[in-house]
Amino acid sequence: MKKYILFCLILIGFISAHSQIIDLSIWNNIRNSSYTIDDSMHIRCETIELPNIETELFYFDGDQWQGTEMELYNGLTYEGVIPAIYGGAQTCRFRTEADTLVGMMPALILDDIFPPEAEELSFVADDVIGDNLDPENTNLDITGNYFGYSDSRFYSAITNDPGTYPLNSGGLIPSSFYFYITLIINPESVLLDSVGYAMIYGNVPIFLPQGLYRINGTEISLETLQQIGDLEAQVVDNTLIMACDLETLVNDEYFGDWPSLSNSLIVEMATATFSLPDVFLLTDYAKFSLQFIDQYVIEPFANVLPELSDCLAVDNGVSSTFSCTYFDENGNFPLINEVEVEGSSYELSSIMFDYTEPVGFFTELPVSGWQEATFRFSDNGYEFVEESIQNGTGITNDPLPMNNLQLSNYPNPFNPATTISFSVTQTSSFVELVIYNLKGQEVKTLVCSNSFAAASKKLTHSITWNGTDQTGKTVSSGIYLYKLKSGNFEKTRKMLLMK
Repeated sequence: MKKYILFCLILIGFISAHSQIIDLSIWNNIRNSSYTIDDSMHIRCETIELPNIETELFYFDGDQWQGTEMELYNGLTYEGVIPAIYGGAQTCRFRTEADTLVGMMPALILDDIFPPEAEELSFVADDVIGDNLDPENTNLDITGNYFGYSDSRFYSAITNDPGTYPLNSGGLIPSSFYFYITLIINPESVLLDSVGYAMIYGNVPIFLPQGLYRINGTEISLETLQQIGDLEAQVVDNTLIMACDLETLVNDEYFGDWPSLSNSLIVEMATATFSLPDVFLLTDYAKFSLQFIDQYVIEPFANVLPELSDCLAVDNGVSSTFSCTYFDENGNFPLINEVEVEGSSYELSSIMFDYTEPVGFFTELPVSGWQEATFRFSDNGYEFVEESIQNGTGITNDPLPMNNLQLSNYPNPFNPATTISFSVTQTSSFVELVIYNLKGQEVKTLVCSNSFAAASKKLTHSITWNGTDQTGKTVSSGIYLYKLKSGNFEKTRKMLLMK
């Protein structure tokens, strides 16, 4: 048992050390579409990359939790479809299982009556039958485990092969005592004090009654176990259900802040035997889980169609880049986001996922010389907003009829920086290159010199603009002008910054 607890703490240490990188978050950018014509709703999120990962989406139908598997949409993005609930909040939660762990949002037990029905708890994982280190006692062989919470309790449940949970080997003086354990750890504080907690269903008279315990240190023994609270436990339909008081646990002086930054717990179910004078033996343990005490709630809404703006295109004679800005008053992501060019439709992409704010979409296509392009979006799949542009009304890099000065930038559109290449006249003494916004306001002066050509001794130059203003502050996405003055000549071009 000592080796097992030590291994668990090392694993927790690894997770804690990396928590600032991953924020202990498995489902990122959770978002939803509007209500579709078939009374459903699409949910998407990005998950972390783990071997053999499977993600499930659960939704509450007003009576119980229902589940559906999320399918890989693209990259690390997964999508699930659930029935729409009109006039009421839609509550969802997620479960992701990989080879080494389970991450999940456990079920909230609304009525908070002990014992709850087993199906009210969240399934964590199955466990292999027959991996018990004490094969003669099949009651110690875990086959499945569950977790849940309410406003006042943490709940857990364990199943085994026989469906019975004896506390000892029997007889007037039992030779062995059996324990069914739910280990609970705050991953954000465990490294500070090496303290864990456990709901323990078992009974060694005088020495170790059932209860909620603090585990002080890296091994488990009578000396390291300190009871801090009571435990509710009952076998219901061959399932052992346990519960502890939430406030008693999180208010313990060593538990750490709660709610924590990640609002998460590490939970693992185990069984063990105890023999006098003080011999603990771990007999079985289930796959450990990260329990995120959270839900994704969709409040009811009356759908408002999205808006499109800044529909632009750059045709460089070989390919074209199309971009636009999408805004949805309800914060819904689009189910259809495409641009139609010469009778063919192409999907637009975005690297932003917060649809409570305007989101930029773009794509680069191997087309040129086209006449018209139509941007088409829908947040429900059957009502559309469209905007068409003509070739030449977006950003073009055709030379402006001013003079023979060379001026261009690459890439265009760009993020986060672009290189501006320009030439100067051989006789010029004054050279100025300035960035402006579309209101004509000066953003940044890149070059301003009365002796630029003479000092440089060359006629062609390049300079990089990193998307900042004169004070060094990053500017917002949009169209910017860059104007070159060389002697008595000047030239202006447009460029698009997309974030």
